Amino acid sequence: MIYDNLGESKDHHKMRICFLYTPDQELNKGHYSEKMAENFSKSAQILPPLGMAYLAALLRQKGFTVGFLDANALGLTEEQILNKLHEFKPDCLLYTTITDNFQYTLGWIKNIKQKLDVPAIVGGPHMSLYPKETLTHHCIDYGVVGDGWETLPELLQTIQAGGDLSTVKSIVYRKDGEIMATEYRSQSVSLEDVPFPARDIMPLNHYDTVLTKSRPIGIIITALGCPFRCTYCVTDTNLRSRSAEHVVAEIEECVNKYGIKEITFYDETFTVNRKRVTEILDLLEEKKLKFSWIVRTRADCVDKEMIERMARLGCIEIRIGIESGDEKVLRSINRFIPLERIRNVVKWSKQAGLVVFGFFMVGLPGETKEEIMKTLKFMLELDLDFVEINKFVPLPGSQIYENMKRDTGQDFWRDYTLGKVSPEQLKPYQRGLSEEELNRLLEKSYRRFYYRPRYVWKRLVAVKSWKEFKKLVSAAWSLR
Repeated sequence: MIYDNLGESKDHHKMRICFLYTPDQELNKGHYSEKMAENFSKSAQILPPLGMAYLAALLRQKGFTVGFLDANALGLTEEQILNKLHEFKPDCLLYTTITDNFQYTLGWIKNIKQKLDVPAIVGGPHMSLYPKETLTHHCIDYGVVGDGWETLPELLQTIQAGGDLSTVKSIVYRKDGEIMATEYRSQSVSLEDVPFPARDIMPLNHYDTVLTKSRPIGIIITALGCPFRCTYCVTDTNLRSRSAEHVVAEIEECVNKYGIKEITFYDETFTVNRKRVTEILDLLEEKKLKFSWIVRTRADCVDKEMIERMARLGCIEIRIGIESGDEKVLRSINRFIPLERIRNVVKWSKQAGLVVFGFFMVGLPGETKEEIMKTLKFMLELDLDFVEINKFVPLPGSQIYENMKRDTGQDFWRDYTLGKVSPEQLKPYQRGLSEEELNRLLEKSYRRFYYRPRYVWKRLVAVKSWKEFKKLVSAAWSLR
C-alpha cells in the first residue's frame, strides 16, 4: 500500500516522489552466528524508517506529491512493490541504506530499476562514507551525502527543471559516464527546523517488537549524535539536541493525533543532558500525557532519582549499553563505567518497576575467552529482563575500523561497496579466538540467559496476551 499526499495526487504538474523502504532491513547478520541469523525471527523488530518520514514531511511542505511505501513493515514481495509503484507512477524513487546491509538493499534497487526505469536517489549513513563507490552501481542515479534537509529538495527541483547539478552541494551523480561529487554542504539544519515526521502516510499499525506491550508504537528522536567517543561506535560525536518544548509537542501529536500508546526515545543516550530530561519530565507532568515510553542510555548518565521520576511519569523500560563485564575491556573501548555503577542502575531500575534491557558485545579486539566468560557471568548476576548480545563487527567511521585500515592496508567496506567482497569475508581484527569458538560462546550466552528455568517461568507469568506469548516463543525458538 502506498500512502499518498492526500488531495494532491491528481496534480500532475507536481513532481511525484516515492520513498521506498526495502524489505528485511532490521537484521544485521554479521552480529550473530550463522545459525542464529538463519533462525532469527523477522518479526522481532519492525520499526519505522524515521529519517525517511522526516524527509517525506519536508518534501510535502515544499510542494511535492509524496508517496511512502514501507515494504519492510508491510512484508511485500517484489511483485507487490512493483504493482504499488506502477499505480503511483513516481518520477523518482528514494532509498536509504546502511553499510552492512548495502549489497542487500542494492539488490532490491537493481531489480526494481530493471522493471521501473525511473531515477533512483539514495541517501543514508552509507552514502556519506562511500559516495563515489556507491555510484559505480548504475541502478543508482544520484546520491545525497549527509543530511538531506536542504540537499534533497534542491536536487529534486534541479532534476525537474533540467538544471545544472554541479550547483547542488553534497550530491554525487554521473556526467558523461564520469562520477561527479559536488562540494560538501555544512550541516546547519536541526530537527527543530523541519516538520514532524509524516506519520499520517506510514503504516503505523504494522510496527511492532517482540517486547511491545501497547500498540500502536512510535519512535521519537530527541537528539542526534552522542558526545562520548567509544572506539567501536560510528555515531557522530556532535550532539544536536531538541528543546524540551519541541520534543513534548511531538509527543502530544503522537498521542493525541495518531493514538500512539508506546514511544521509544531512540537517542543513543536519552539522559545525557540531565537539565533537558528534567524539563521534558516537567512538561509531561504538567500536560498529564498518558503513554508508555522507553529510553536508551548509559549507566553513568542516570541516577536513582531520575529513574524513579521517569517511572512515575510512564517510563516502562530502560535499555542500558553495558557491553562488557570486564572493566579492562571497557577501558580498552573508551567506555569505562565501574561495574558497581551498572549493578546499582539495574537495581534502581528494577526497584522502580522498570523492565531492564542490557546490550552486550563479544569479540572485541584483544578480548579473550576468559573476558567473554566474565561478561556472561556478570550478565547472569544482573537482574536483567532481556539482553541483546552482538558479535563485534568493525564498521567504517569507528576508531577501531580506522586502526584496522591502517594495520591491514585494506578498506574492506569500500571493497564491499564496490562488490569485490562479501560481508562473510570480513576477517576478525585482533580477535583472541576463532570465529567458530566465538559463535559457540555467543550461542551459549544467549541460551544460558534465556533458557534458565526460573527466567522462563518469570516471563510466562508476565505474559498478558496470546500474541505476546507467540512472539516470545518465536524469539526463543530462533536461539535454539
